[in-house]
Amino acid sequence: MENKQEIQDFCRRYFEAVGAPILIDQEDFLQVELPREIDKELTDRPYYWMYVEAMGQDVPNSVLSLAFDPDLEIEGVERMEFVTLGSFRLNKIIESTQKRGRITRAYQKVSAKPLAPYLMTTFKLSFIADRRRDEIVSYGVHLGNGSLVRDFYERVETLAFGESPGVGAMVQPAGLSLTEGYRRLKQSLIAEIEGLDHSWAEEADAHLAQELEQLETYYESLGLVNADDAKTEDDKEKKAAMYAAERELRIAELKWRCAPRVQVEPFHFGMLYVAEDALRNTLTGNRLSM
Repeated sequence: MENKQEIQDFCRRYFEAVGAPILIDQEDFLQVELPREIDKELTDRPYYWMYVEAMGQDVPNSVLSLAFDPDLEIEGVERMEFVTLGSFRLNKIIESTQKRGRITRAYQKVSAKPLAPYLMTTFKLSFIADRRRDEIVSYGVHLGNGSLVRDFYERVETLAFGESPGVGAMVQPAGLSLTEGYRRLKQSLIAEIEGLDHSWAEEADAHLAQELEQLETYYESLGLVNADDAKTEDDKEKKAAMYAAERELRIAELKWRCAPRVQVEPFHFGMLYVAEDALRNTLTGNRLSM
């Protein structure tokens, strides 16, 4: 999920899945009516709902107007939220997705074909330094032969699935456990991350070193001031201890804010049974972009 179209598609599928009526669906824009339970998950107003329910009030459903282009203007729509990776609203939708459907099991709707067992995992990657960029990627592993499939969700999202195998469909056995399958997925993802251009991290390290050097210079200057002969030794020790504690706190804060790191968070798993030829016919060219 790297561009605005993929983000809009993800949001649309979410609202359809939770039964939230989509009032307007057009390029770069969704307007959605939120049922009460969905409103509670996507908005941050628990005291409002506590009051409404305590008073037994029947309030109308709220409406979200979501823009996927920051420059979008629509006549008659005054309040629009820009939705992109890292935005408050998209993060709430992802959290709701995690809560409602962390594990899915489904069978492709085909007849008289062998269905291969795949473990699909969707990961949220966060490239973090003094700035942050999020990316969502999906992998699948064939639990029969161990082969890995990149962009797995994009390959299967247009296929039809059901809760049970179709008539005459043959479900292949899984040779790998879910634990082993996930280990291979995670290992492959980490290898791909390690192969990326990490110049952003090198620049962040250089920036952090510069900030730390300035911080050290500042506290060294405080030490010189504290060396005033007019102060008692006890006062000097107390002041030095206070500066040392403050310095350690500032260093830890600076490293937390600026140190480069990649955070990998799995947020959805699916056990999908898919015909082999279906995957061969749905190739995609997406790759991690950093």
